[in-house]
Amino acid sequence: MSRRLGPSAGAIALVLAAVAAVAQAPDAPSPGAPPAAAPPAPVQHGKAVVTVKISGDTALQEELDKLVKADAESQSGGATAVTILQRAQGQRDLVIKTLRAQGYYAYRVAAHAAGRNVDDPAALDAIDALPAGADVPVDVDVETGPRFTVKTIDVVLSGSPAPAVVRDKFPLAVGQPAAAAKILATDEELLSQLQRQGYALARIVKRDVIVDHDTQTARITWQVEPGPMVSMGPVTFRGLQRTDAAFLERRVPFRPGEPYHPDRIDDLRARMTELGIFGSINIVRGKELDAQGQLPVDVEVVERLPRTIGFSVSYATSEGAGLRAYWLHRNLSGEADSLRLSAEATGLVQHKLVDTGFALAAQYRKPDFLRLDQSLTLQGGVLREITDAYRRRSALVSGGIERLVNKGLTVRAGVSFESEIVETDDLGRKTYWLLGLPAGATLDRSNDVLDPTRGYRLTVDVIPYFQLRDIAKPFVKMRATGSTYFDVTGSGKTVIALRASVGSMPGAQKDAVPPDKRFYAGGGGSVRGFAYQSAGPRDRDRDPVGGQSIVEGSVEVRQRLTETFGAVAFVDAGTAYAGALPGKGESPRIGAGVGVRYYSDFGPIRADVATPLNRRPGDSWFGIYISIGQAF
Repeated sequence: MSRRLGPSAGAIALVLAAVAAVAQAPDAPSPGAPPAAAPPAPVQHGKAVVTVKISGDTALQEELDKLVKADAESQSGGATAVTILQRAQGQRDLVIKTLRAQGYYAYRVAAHAAGRNVDDPAALDAIDALPAGADVPVDVDVETGPRFTVKTIDVVLSGSPAPAVVRDKFPLAVGQPAAAAKILATDEELLSQLQRQGYALARIVKRDVIVDHDTQTARITWQVEPGPMVSMGPVTFRGLQRTDAAFLERRVPFRPGEPYHPDRIDDLRARMTELGIFGSINIVRGKELDAQGQLPVDVEVVERLPRTIGFSVSYATSEGAGLRAYWLHRNLSGEADSLRLSAEATGLVQHKLVDTGFALAAQYRKPDFLRLDQSLTLQGGVLREITDAYRRRSALVSGGIERLVNKGLTVRAGVSFESEIVETDDLGRKTYWLLGLPAGATLDRSNDVLDPTRGYRLTVDVIPYFQLRDIAKPFVKMRATGSTYFDVTGSGKTVIALRASVGSMPGAQKDAVPPDKRFYAGGGGSVRGFAYQSAGPRDRDRDPVGGQSIVEGSVEVRQRLTETFGAVAFVDAGTAYAGALPGKGESPRIGAGVGVRYYSDFGPIRADVATPLNRRPGDSWFGIYISIGQAF
């Protein structure tokens, strides 16, 4: 026996109850008769307490219980019998809808309220017979029956010649359960395949699902109208206030007349999003071709406010508290350029006010400088840095070019000039005039900036430095850092994160490298448990002196416990070495610890506590670290 799927039968209890009420209504009073007494107020009950009992495939019990629980949380007390009965009928219909969506078409579902079938008009009296204010029990008995499977899949395409469709890529296959989610996913895959061939206006005219109760199977047929092959049309921007439309038009990754492909629309969205000046971007394809036979595209945007103020706070036991603030003016000239002014105070609480560090900086960024996907950055600033290794005052100006080579890969090069005064116990106070030529590349294939759960990152930096007071003593600082992230469960709840970093200054003379340019290990972004900069060579007073090479590594297990809280366990290892080749003179310092994460709207807030596993005399017993974002 086969039949097409149709709408389920509607509930009739309420209609019959209404008819009965009309039939029992008294005749209108005669003229002059005393007014009739007001009808009694409806009895107020508590909530509908729904229980679902399943026989057959009990794997659905958890899903149905969640549906019932979600509905129960939306209830409020003081419901009438009519309201309770409507809710009970709705719960039954929701269960039926869920069964059909999972491929169970030979089901049997019966619902009872206060012991009476919800389609029985007497159910209203049974509910009202309960004490006022009492909750009403609603029992939904389910026999799932067998799960129907797909017998045939057919796609009927109109037009000649008909485009090709690769059925092996369909989420739904013959022999699988006839589940609604897989059927709808096949809708999307079918249209996606046609659109990727240039049929942008393809549409599903009809989808037939015919079930056969004798064989417990379903035959599914799609009737599809691919429409004509189309080409990309003009792009129109709407909602612009401060942004130059011509600037955006230069970023459109296609020209009118090029063959249509959905990836071009995705590229357009990415080009607009990466500017950072829009709060929302909605790309709407035309529903029909224009006079030139092309498909027009509308980009509807909402611009973000031009100015933003931000603050952040961090804390580490060895460094004290840090306070950062910035003011950002985005879209300065209408071409997505930005000016950022920032201020930072470090060593708060840990040191006296006169010994705290500070930094003031200004940065200008101009995208699409001289060519697309190339940005100009200009920066200047002054700072005072006070650590156990050195005291430093510096003024820096720099400029550079960043170019996006392809998705996730950025290369950069620039020039910097720095004048600094650095003081240490061993060297005293020395002045340096440094010309730097920084160059580097970043490959970021992770899925999130602040909280990655899969993918990897790799950063390489090479900075030649020239001392303008002693040009014969140049040195080169090189460092490579990589991290990778494994989503163990596939849901992002359990993540294993790995990090490794190596750096060297080959051929550098020790006295030619300013103390602040040396490599240091230890601290919240390095080897947790050891104080900032302390995991490496030390002088006779146990103050860090830095090194000419470094090796670091971290393993971190991140477990999300709820939507807003998570826990981590980690082991960090690494040290700085006095020589240009790591491995001699120092043993790797190892720290281990645990932490908690609070997942806010702007990224995770982390709090870690770690202890050194191979503590040396003078090292702290533990370290506490609080900041925004994951450790790496």
